[in-house]
Amino acid sequence: MNVVFLKIPTLVLLASLASAPQQLSAEPQAPQTANREQVDLPVSLPKIKEAVSRAPAIRTEGTRPVFRIEVIAKKLSIVDILGKDYLIGPVPYGGMTHQEFLNMVTPVEFRGYSMFSNTEGMMVAATSVAMQWALMKAVDKLRNARTEHAKEAARKEVLEAMNQLEEARKKAGLSKK
Repeated sequence: MNVVFLKIPTLVLLASLASAPQQLSAEPQAPQTANREQVDLPVSLPKIKEAVSRAPAIRTEGTRPVFRIEVIAKKLSIVDILGKDYLIGPVPYGGMTHQEFLNMVTPVEFRGYSMFSNTEGMMVAATSVAMQWALMKAVDKLRNARTEHAKEAARKEVLEAMNQLEEARKKAGLSKK
C-alpha cells in the first residue's frame, strides 16, 4: 500500500484545478487529453473531485479553522527512542543545587558569616561562646543562691521554733531539757 502525504495547500490546489471549469477565451483550445495522459500524478483526481463535492464531515461554526490528521506509523516505545540499554549507566546531571547557586552568586569575601567578614565572624563566634559560658555560670550561681537562701530560711525557722519552745517551758516552769 503506497501512502502519499501531501501538504494542505498542495491538496487544495489540486482539488481546485480538478474542479475548476474550463475558462473561455477568444482562441479555441486544443484538446489536452494527450498531455493529461503523459502526466502521472501520485493522486487520483476523480477521488479528489468526489471528496470535494461531498458535504464536509466536520461542521465548523465560527471563524476558527479545525484541522484533523491521521498518522499511520508504528508506535514508538521508550526502548526504540533511548535504546535497549537506557537503564544502564550513570544518571545525567540535573539542575544546580541551592548551594551551587549561592556559591555562584555570592562573592568569596561574603561567604563566611552572613554580614561579617571571616575575621569578624571568628570574633563574633568567640564572644558568643564566652557569653554563653558566663551565662551558664550565672544560672548555676542563681540556683545555688536559691538553695542557699532556702537552707538559711529553714535554719532560721528551726531556730525560732526552738526559741519559742524554750520560752514555753520557762513559763511552764520546766527545765531546759
